Formats: sequence, C-alpha cells, structure tokens
Amino acid sequence: MLWARGGTDSPSGFEDCSDVIDFRYHLVSIIAIFFALAAGIVLGAGPLSDTIDDTLTDQTSDLREDNRRLREQLETANEEQAYQEAFVNEITPRLVSDQLEGERVAVIALPGASEDTVEEVSEALERAGAEADLTVSIEPAWTDPDSEPVLDQLATEMVSSGTELGAGNGFDRGAAVLAAALLSRSPENGEADAPARTVDTMVVTAYEEAGMIQLGHDASTTPTMAVAVAGPVSGDDADERLSRLLKLTDELRANSDGVVVGGPPATAQNGLVAALRGADVEDDADEVSTVDVIDLPTGRVAAVFALAEQQRGGSGHYGIVGDTDGALPPVQDSDAEDDDEDPGTDDGSDSDDEDPEDPEDVEDEADEAGNN
Repeated sequence: MLWARGGTDSPSGFEDCSDVIDFRYHLVSIIAIFFALAAGIVLGAGPLSDTIDDTLTDQTSDLREDNRRLREQLETANEEQAYQEAFVNEITPRLVSDQLEGERVAVIALPGASEDTVEEVSEALERAGAEADLTVSIEPAWTDPDSEPVLDQLATEMVSSGTELGAGNGFDRGAAVLAAALLSRSPENGEADAPARTVDTMVVTAYEEAGMIQLGHDASTTPTMAVAVAGPVSGDDADERLSRLLKLTDELRANSDGVVVGGPPATAQNGLVAALRGADVEDDADEVSTVDVIDLPTGRVAAVFALAEQQRGGSGHYGIVGDTDGALPPVQDSDAEDDDEDPGTDDGSDSDDEDPEDPEDVEDEADEAGNN
C-alpha cells in the first residue's frame, strides 16, 4: 500500500516510537529519585543534622535519667520492705506473746504451699505460746480425680467409732476420717478432767503409705486448732481441685475449735482463700478465718490473732485483697481479760453489799461518824 508523500511507515514504526517514550519516562523517574535521595543526604548532613542529633541526644538523656530514678525508687522500696520485715520479725515475740498460751495447734501444708512459709508459721505459733508439734503436708495427689476411690477405701477401712462418713464422695469421706484422726475439740465444761485424745497413728500411717499425706513433725496429743497454709491452684480442673480442698478445710473446722487458712495474695484472687471468702460457702467452712498475706511477717502476726479470735468464737478475713475485715482482728484488751477473770467474784462474796460508791452505804457511814 502507498502512503502519503514524504515516506512510508508501518504499524511497527508506531510501536518503536511508543517504546522510546516509555524509556524516556522511566529515565526521568529514575533521575528524579536520585535527585530526591541526594537532596535528603545533603539536608540530613547539613541544616537538619544538628537538629536531629540534638533531639536524639535529649531523648536518650531523658530516658537514662528516668531509668536511673526508677532504679533508685526500686532500691529504696526494697530497703523499706526489708526494714519493715526485719522490724516485724524483731517485735513479733512481743506482739503475739501469750496469745495462744498452752494451745495445741496443727500446721497443715496444702498442695503448693511454700515450705519456708510453713516453717515460719510454726515459729510464729510457738512464739505465741502454742504447741505447734504436728505438721502434716497434703500431697498434690489428694486432689487428683483418680484419688477418689483410694480415699474412699481408706475411709471405709480406717473409720473409727464416733466418726460419721456421710453420703458424700470419696474425697468427702476421706477428709472426714483424716480430720478426725488429726484433730479434736476441747473438752466441754462438764468434761474438764477428760484426758486429751491422741493422734490416730494408724490412720495417719495408712494415708501416708497411700501417698495422700506426708507427716513432717509428729505429736502424740491431738491439736485442738489448726493453721492451713495454701498454695496456688491452676489448670483446667482448678475449680474441682479447689472444691476438694474446701471440703477438707470444712472437715478440719468441724473437728476442731478453730481453723485459719492463709496464703499469698494470689490465693485470695483465684485460690482457696478466695473460695473460702465466696458467698456460697456453707457448713463449718463458713466459720474459717483467712489471711491473704501469710507469706509476710505481718500476715503471720495476723494469723496468730485470727486464731485467738477463733478461740473466742469469732472469725474474719484479713489481708489486702478484696473486701476484708481489716489488717488483723481486734486485739483483745489485756485489762478487759483481767476484769473478766476478777478473783473477787469467785469466793462467793457479794461485792454489791459493800460497794463504797453506793449512796445508801455512804449515808449510813456518815450518820455513824456523826453519832460518834
């Protein structure tokens, strides 16, 4: 085909022209990028360099100062805590002196309890005048689902006269028999001369051989009160395990004059202490006192006073987590105790007959003095 004068062309000629345009466009774009990069380098190394360097230097300096200040605050807080713990440790014997004089108290270490805390609780009880000779550790296997038939068989074989097993499951029955073997209530008023019960060593040995408990320190006479030291409970079946420990605590309280359950703050958030403080607690567990800082010296002092409160028939929840009844129970006034035990009221005399403040007596004395 003939084209217009001036030459000929073809469709392929237009395609070549389009390729040239595309190449020029990309070339310009690449040159613009390099110009921008060069400008950034020039500005960064020139006018903006000092500003950026100063800003980074100031920020780094501020961060270092904040870090130094926080370290100092942490060191100060650690020193203050160490001082407070040392102070409480030194004054604890005077604070708790004679609060539990002559009382027999068992220390029950529940699964997960710190060995150091258990030992320190025993020492605090002894400083308060208590006999803390019996220490028993409840093994983690106690709360395992597979342990129910084992505990049920132990309870059936080792139940003693006077202990009612009830219609509960194996965990309930096993807890009832163990609590009755370890603890006892104080004699009633009419049984003041009754001999103290002894720990049922056959039951204790059977439970120990089955891997349910471990006997730490032994005692021949059954304690009448107990402090149970709790640890964290975790896992998908934590609620079921807590319910089994709750039943054990219930049986300990039913077979004694008083029980205090203590643990670190975590136990008051999702552990046994929290379960005991729940609104759905029934039976004797409702009378159990709790302390959620028993891992601290102040918490162990609170546990001693809580046990003394149990002795007087009261109970409460003490510590720092949630809605508690305070740091520790109301301290019994020693003067009030002396007034309650006034020997003048025991000799059969009627103190009202010679009350010097009686207006009639004063008037009679005045008349007699006038006649003389």
